[in-house]
Amino acid sequence: MMTFWIIAALMTGLGLLVLLLPLRRKVGDITDDARARNLRIAREKIAELDAELAAGTLDQATYDQAKEEVEQELLEDVALPDQHVAGGNSGTKAAMLMLLVLVPALGFGLYLLLGSPRFVDVAGAGSVAENPHAQGSDKAPTMAEIQEALEKRVKEQPEDAEAWFMLGRLYAGMQRFADAAKAYEQVAKLTDNHPQALIAWADALAMTQGGRLSGKPYELVKQALDQAPDDPTALWLAGQGAREANDYQNAIYYWRQAEAGLADKPDFVMELRDLIASAKRAAASAGVEVEDPGSSVDLAKPAGIELRLSIAPELQSKVKPDEPLFIFAKAVDGPPMPLAAIRMTAGELPREVVLTDANLLRGGKLTDHKQLKIGARIARSGQPMAASGDLQSAEVVVDVPASEPVELVIDQVVP
Repeated sequence: MMTFWIIAALMTGLGLLVLLLPLRRKVGDITDDARARNLRIAREKIAELDAELAAGTLDQATYDQAKEEVEQELLEDVALPDQHVAGGNSGTKAAMLMLLVLVPALGFGLYLLLGSPRFVDVAGAGSVAENPHAQGSDKAPTMAEIQEALEKRVKEQPEDAEAWFMLGRLYAGMQRFADAAKAYEQVAKLTDNHPQALIAWADALAMTQGGRLSGKPYELVKQALDQAPDDPTALWLAGQGAREANDYQNAIYYWRQAEAGLADKPDFVMELRDLIASAKRAAASAGVEVEDPGSSVDLAKPAGIELRLSIAPELQSKVKPDEPLFIFAKAVDGPPMPLAAIRMTAGELPREVVLTDANLLRGGKLTDHKQLKIGARIARSGQPMAASGDLQSAEVVVDVPASEPVELVIDQVVP
């Protein structure tokens, strides 16, 4: 029997993987795929140019011009902003949290409720244990049969909160969110508004209105928080609801609290930090002052060159939060085209970032260079190339690897 439960746990994990992978593939991932493809094409073009130069079929001047054009195209690709779907990231991650918590409960609950038609004790001598629900069939029940059995169960035993809960998850998986919400409402009534029932109910209701939490869903989430103030899913959804209501301060507070409960899940923490940064930018654009209590989670930083970016106080009034900010790393003795680049927005300042191998425009490693010249520029023109009126920092020559953080203060105006 123990072997069965181990196998069941593994199968549940595989089921979660199938459900979570599509959720993880956001629009930003598609953008990353396109950039990776463009990077590969650029490398191939440069390799062809190198071969022609070595063969003598291309003179140095033509080679330099062609290579600069390829690098410029690649730099412009880095400069393109990622595409986002409004509210998509927040809702996606919250949905993933819901799946991580609720799918195992649903799977094992279905087994206990409906039984397994038949299972083999693989640890023993191959004996087969018959289940009274199987009626001699070796086939696993179909989704339609499971749905029929659950609907029959709640009709015959309307006080069975577990059956209502599993039926709600089943409806949600079928994207019948209105029916799922009704099922979760029954669970809430039968369990004296259990926090998990309220969260599931809120999530289903939100899906009936395009993923938005405004109105009843937000009220349910706050009810859940009254009973379970540290629940990370409730905190995440509460932050989303506050953000939709332009309550930037509470959105930041909720998401910072959610971080603490997700310290062992760095992907979720990084997503929360992106949401917090977005809320800060929106607040700045609206002229609203917000206070950030800071993170209580210390994530391991990726290997690379740590950069601390800021802007001189006298220049802060000259920038808009959505103006692009570029960080460039160039060869100390070489062409002016950057070797690596990071794109941000001015509203994210002050900010700490790490320049890593992933930011290199032509592949390779940062450690391939003994030194790099690093600078930052707010491109008020919107273009990656420097233009009059842009704001920039001095370029700092950095040893690779860097022994300490590099300070970049944007305090100059491009003439």
